[in-house]
Amino acid sequence: MIDILNINKNYSTKSADITAVDDVSLRIEGGEIFGVIGYSGAGKSTLIRLLNGLEEPTSGDIIIGEDTINTLSKKELRKKRQKVSMIFQHFNLLWSRTVEENISFPLEIAGVPKKERKKRSRELIELVGLAGREKNYPSELSGGQKQRVGIARALSNEPTVLLCDEATSALDPETTDEVLDLLQEIRDEMNLTIVLITHEMHVIRKICDRAAVMQGGRVVETGKVLQLFQNPVHSVTKRFVRDDINDEETALALDEVRELFPDSRILKIGFVGTKSKTPVVSSVIKQFDLDMNILSGNIKQTNNESYGHLYVAMDIDDTTLQKVIDELANDDITVEVEK
Repeated sequence: MIDILNINKNYSTKSADITAVDDVSLRIEGGEIFGVIGYSGAGKSTLIRLLNGLEEPTSGDIIIGEDTINTLSKKELRKKRQKVSMIFQHFNLLWSRTVEENISFPLEIAGVPKKERKKRSRELIELVGLAGREKNYPSELSGGQKQRVGIARALSNEPTVLLCDEATSALDPETTDEVLDLLQEIRDEMNLTIVLITHEMHVIRKICDRAAVMQGGRVVETGKVLQLFQNPVHSVTKRFVRDDINDEETALALDEVRELFPDSRILKIGFVGTKSKTPVVSSVIKQFDLDMNILSGNIKQTNNESYGHLYVAMDIDDTTLQKVIDELANDDITVEVEK
């Protein structure tokens, strides 16, 4: 559906040349929600603007459907943007227009007759949960309601691709979850391909099928969301995951355990799916007659699967430890030795 092929984007200033996107290649399948995460300056905002031609690549190609975006004429690009729509962090609403008028504005630009515009905007108002707010102005809406208007407006021309530029970063956590749920419902109902950028791992975990992690303009890791949470490879990915599951307190607790019990082994036991809800660890403890101190635990839900981990401390020799690891592996449970 979307092919990003060896894309580079360079800027020149008086003081330096800047590479915002550095040789990025990605394939995004039709109908999936694909996330791009990175800290400030990672290049993710530039990348998403390249997807709909708001920025032109220095080199490389972006192919969406049958069209190479960076080779389209201005007229062709305007037409393509009707099918590659975008929602923004700060809503970008027209403050002098009502909810209904904001939603119908792209249709007005496209020359759609007034009767059809009105019908389509009413359908979208229902879809995004703003019934009764048709005549309100943006100043009369909450942040979440404004973003719902932005989503409805982006859907007005029935796009096939929806780009989300930090669409939830200006919202509180509860409203963020509501908007993410809405985006997932819309994807399922309209068979959209959604590409979103964010600096929040919670957003990636909640609705994305796959994700790419960016640093310094490059993609440093990509994969299914569960894979990224279970087995992060790059240090940036590990930092995002650690922040999402609040592992800082755990790290302090582990340091204390190492001081108090210098001969104990600290293990991180990882679960996926239904295994996170069954007592397999308890069974192994009984089987090998082990004593165990539970240090901390966590279970999280991704888009379509749960995963969790448990930190434990125990006195165990190398031979028994290997037997425990092998036994748990039979149930697809991983064991990492922290000490």
